[in-house]
Amino acid sequence: MHRFALFLLLMGSLAFDGFSAAQVPAERNGLQYFFVLLKRPAKAPQLSKEEGAKLQEAHMANIRKLHSEHKLVIAGPFTDGTALRGIFVFHADSRVLVEDWTHTDPAVQAGGLVAEVYGPWVVERGAIYEPESSEAMERYTLVLMNAENSSSPSLANLMDLMTQHATFVHDQIMAGKIAVGGEFLAQDSRPLRGVIIFRVGADESTKLIQADPIVTAGVLKAEIHPWITGKGVLAPGQPMP
Repeated sequence: MHRFALFLLLMGSLAFDGFSAAQVPAERNGLQYFFVLLKRPAKAPQLSKEEGAKLQEAHMANIRKLHSEHKLVIAGPFTDGTALRGIFVFHADSRVLVEDWTHTDPAVQAGGLVAEVYGPWVVERGAIYEPESSEAMERYTLVLMNAENSSSPSLANLMDLMTQHATFVHDQIMAGKIAVGGEFLAQDSRPLRGVIIFRVGADESTKLIQADPIVTAGVLKAEIHPWITGKGVLAPGQPMP
């Protein structure tokens, strides 16, 4: 299915609760991407400095293991010090597998992180790379696209806005501003509808996303966070200072 058509069909689900992810495959062949948002719970366990360092070491070792097994394709932390700690992106054939893999993380097991799994995540083919090594890091701006409950345009208007939104994302990719962006097929009561990762800094990303027709119309609200990931995983971002 062409990406623009998929955008339209998916976002129509904002107006119809009966939409099922099973109606549209994320990819015609092969695996699908799933997005995991890692949060620090309000009542995270209190650890000593030594315990925290040991848990972080185990967390990183598990990330390297999942990557070596060709399961985890993106991992990286947010850098603005909020309760949002980082993300995973997995390549898998089912959400159940992703939930199982996510819960192998020692920090999740210890209650230091809570994992929210979303997806399948529909992105352009070839936008995510699998470099042999990604020890060096680059900076990006990750934008969470949340539904605004107060906004309920007619279906015709929504379809038009999504066409404009898809054009905006495509144009920004071609302009070298966006590395990857896409929506989630399976949706629930949670507001997060998709994610866009900009290759530029937070200030420029903020200006750009405010020009997105779907944001301007108030259908989706952009939540902006500075973020880093391994060099070579996405189209180049900003160098680390």
